[in-house]
Amino acid sequence: MLCGGKVPSKENPNDLDPPISSFRHAITNSSTEFELFRPEEINDWHTDGIFKNLMDFEADLAGICSLVVIILESPGSIAELGAFSQLDDLSKKLIVFKSTDFNGEQSFISLGILRYISENHESSVKCYPWTPSKGTSISDELIEDACNDIQDELKELPKSQVLNHNKNTHTMVLICEIVRLFVALKESEILEYLVFFNVNISKHELRSKLFLLVRFKLVKKEAYGGGTFYLCKSNTFHKIRISLKDGKHIDSLRLTVDCAEYYNKSPNERNRTRAIQHASYGVII
Repeated sequence: MLCGGKVPSKENPNDLDPPISSFRHAITNSSTEFELFRPEEINDWHTDGIFKNLMDFEADLAGICSLVVIILESPGSIAELGAFSQLDDLSKKLIVFKSTDFNGEQSFISLGILRYISENHESSVKCYPWTPSKGTSISDELIEDACNDIQDELKELPKSQVLNHNKNTHTMVLICEIVRLFVALKESEILEYLVFFNVNISKHELRSKLFLLVRFKLVKKEAYGGGTFYLCKSNTFHKIRISLKDGKHIDSLRLTVDCAEYYNKSPNERNRTRAIQHASYGVII
């Protein structure tokens, strides 16, 4: 997730690209090996009270992303830095870009927040020579270096972790895994499976997380008849390996196949079966 200065958009697709106005704008326009996402790309987060405020929205949004890069070039990015640094789950994901113009300043941000972040992750604060108020000070070479630094940070992320039900990121991954294993589930069923894994969240919290998972095309929402079901849409997200108490691993593929067969053979599951077929093929078979 990329936070920072303004990224102007074209009013019409055929318009010329606007001049670079911020460091974040320059990174957004660059070609990267990783996928970038800006919070403002989802502008209906407050519809129907899905999220009560912007910080709750961005906290859940950051839970899906591997890293949260904050470029200190606007009042909004400074506020995001202050908020995210206080959340344990997010503070470990923070990478902060600051201008060398402010290296000598003894400010609350430098002495407090940035020092705190650096103590937990030495390379989390990075300095680059540009003037935040001047887009013309941002060179192609500078953006290439910044993007390479982000790529290096992504490579350093641990390949596996122990499931922690207190971490928002792990809850997101668990929801995706539960949906993938059981093929198609209602909200109430997802909540029941989460409780099995000692994850207790409200229906509203689940709905907020599912909203983002759908927007990121990790999960698909499919309504059929009187039911609304969630299905796994992508296998590119993190996965969980589930073991039994005796140490044996669950055969996830077998479980998924068995669930699909059960739905097909059960008359009471016809709406679920139709939802699966429609989500897979776009037509009812």
